Amino acid sequence: MKKLYSVYREAVKALSNAGCDSPEFDAQQLVEHCFGLNKTQLLLNSGNEVELGKLCFFEECVARRCNHEPLQYILGMWDFHRFSFKVGEGVLIPRPETELLVDFAVDRMCNKPCNVIVDLCCGSGCVGLSVAKLFPLAQVYCVDISDKALEYTRKNKELLCADNVKIVKADVLDSVGFLSLPRPDMILSNPPYIRSDDIDSLQAEIAFEPRLALDGGKDGLEFYRSLAENWFPYINKDGCIAMECGEDQAGDILNLFVGKAEKCRIIKDASGIERVVCVNR
Repeated sequence: MKKLYSVYREAVKALSNAGCDSPEFDAQQLVEHCFGLNKTQLLLNSGNEVELGKLCFFEECVARRCNHEPLQYILGMWDFHRFSFKVGEGVLIPRPETELLVDFAVDRMCNKPCNVIVDLCCGSGCVGLSVAKLFPLAQVYCVDISDKALEYTRKNKELLCADNVKIVKADVLDSVGFLSLPRPDMILSNPPYIRSDDIDSLQAEIAFEPRLALDGGKDGLEFYRSLAENWFPYINKDGCIAMECGEDQAGDILNLFVGKAEKCRIIKDASGIERVVCVNR
């Protein structure tokens, strides 16, 4: 029988050899997932022998990660802002920079309460559901075209008991008119924004995520054009839209709102990258 700490170190070595960026972090997360032990508990129980069934499950998870399957998919849950969300194959993984959309909504709501909020390209629902939980009197609509993504939105809505959320299947690239949504006071969106030709050259983990949630068209701006032309005019007067974007895209996105917007601003992420474009109607 193998000892727990030696199993952990073997996993770190395998993950490192496979080229994973954070082998020790990944191995610790998988230890907690498979054995129910946090970092301190791992050290305290380092000499314990590992049950064969749990060892096989752990080694299977390590092999998946060595194949560059995202850690979040293997764990099935991931923290975002103040909550945890179910994630898996077919849905975009919640990322720290996307939390800026929730932060924007919180700042906005504290100064100018919004009754109707729409989360476009909602994926797992992490943005819209977070806002809905923080502001239970608001009515939040989570919109996506992917059945798989909306399946996770529903699971997460149930997980968080977010009763003030409605889930809508729709193509954000189409006109908003047929949706029968109430006019929003705020739109939040993390749309696909990677240029089509760039997707295949990204890190191996990205290949596991749905292309539908990544592909922003030839120049990466396809969805922003629809947001500017179809969705922004639909917002209530004095309302706003906040959109996550890729590096070096903020200026091009602002140009799409010239002549339409009252005022705008750009929010940078922790790395100093212009990450969120905010436009007021």
